[in-house]
Amino acid sequence: MLYGLITFAAQLNSTTTSAEFPQKMKEEFGIGREVSLLSTTLYILGIAFGPMVFAPLSEVYGRKIGVMVPFFISSVFTFATAISYNVPAIMICRFFSGFFSGAPIVSAGGVLADIWVPSERGAAFALYACFVSNGAAFGPTISSLLINSSTKISTWRIPLYFSGLVDLALLVVALSTIKETYEPVLLQRYAKDYRIRTNNWAIHVKHDMWKLNTEEIISVHLFRPFAMLMTPIILVIALFASYVYGLFYISITSFSEAFYLTRGWEGTIATLPNIALFLGVISGCVGNMLWANEYGKKVQLNGGLAIPEERFPIMMMLGWLMPAGIFVFGWTQYDNIHWIVPCIGIMMIGCGFITIFQGCLNYLVDAFTKYAASAIAANTFLRSVFAASFPLFAKQLFDNLGVHWGSSLIGFIALGMIPIPFVFYAYGKKIRSHNPYSQKISE
Repeated sequence: MLYGLITFAAQLNSTTTSAEFPQKMKEEFGIGREVSLLSTTLYILGIAFGPMVFAPLSEVYGRKIGVMVPFFISSVFTFATAISYNVPAIMICRFFSGFFSGAPIVSAGGVLADIWVPSERGAAFALYACFVSNGAAFGPTISSLLINSSTKISTWRIPLYFSGLVDLALLVVALSTIKETYEPVLLQRYAKDYRIRTNNWAIHVKHDMWKLNTEEIISVHLFRPFAMLMTPIILVIALFASYVYGLFYISITSFSEAFYLTRGWEGTIATLPNIALFLGVISGCVGNMLWANEYGKKVQLNGGLAIPEERFPIMMMLGWLMPAGIFVFGWTQYDNIHWIVPCIGIMMIGCGFITIFQGCLNYLVDAFTKYAASAIAANTFLRSVFAASFPLFAKQLFDNLGVHWGSSLIGFIALGMIPIPFVFYAYGKKIRSHNPYSQKISE
């Protein structure tokens, strides 16, 4: 739960500079909406590159150090953003804040893998996914409330101070209560203690012989994720997950704009539909947890071996809710239709999103277990690029095409991707077995 809350805080920070932040930046620095949204984009781009550095560090020094130290540095850069007095400083600090916050986002999932076996891990991952997704969903509302707490121009700094303080508070609790979970590091510490107690300096463990060097970081942790993206099955699944993740960030950052254009909602009120997104994500996570129990039974019957394609049925059952929700949201945005109807559409978007996103992630981990870290890093990089770029064109999309047809455009693309889990459920195993590069990775 604490690792989940830390990841929640890291994701919350990603959207503290959305909502009314662009207007405040325009008043103080005279920059446009797209430039000010770079503060969100650069943070997410930082998350894209961070995992490739911090995932191996958590495997050398342990999960606790590998998560807590970068997370502390991220909070420092968040405070640095809050006290910045020019646009370049704000953008640079936001990028590095996101870069270091990539550590909990990628390594906290490894903690769950340390604690639970594959047949029991699904429910824990589903709960963890609630924290990951809803952190970003709550960001605009919290930010808007804090920005509107004063009439001064520089109130855009308050959400950043708040986010930094939340990070530090969680760090204090985590450092005083959380124990290390990574088995090789625990065994290494035990061996060291045993050497000292017995004065037998020949005692050692395999982890003592591993030294992370620059060559390994470049060839394995930087190159391998991009090489894996060249595998068709990984590329298609990662694109599917990344597209819905990009739509998730469009939703978070642009719902307020859509409600302003059609209903005249402004300020904090315009960000409240994100609560419907939160409820949708919770609903989807409940569905994922229920299916995780069924999956666990299938794995036990399979001798404890993972069955990657059995991750798809829940996506087949609930994944269609995302495009359906987009159409409901877009075509009920009329002032003579009650606001709860488009909010129901938003709830459907949240439910469909988390089902697809988590299902894709679980599939990659099960299909490429030996190199799961690289598969996750590849997926994290691609999804962060999509999430960083999508909000930049959302306003133009709704302004030029209107809320109805703008929503329909992204909805049709999402609809075209719905057959993916059906195809891979039927042919995924065959595709993996006949793909030479995929087979090489899985050796």
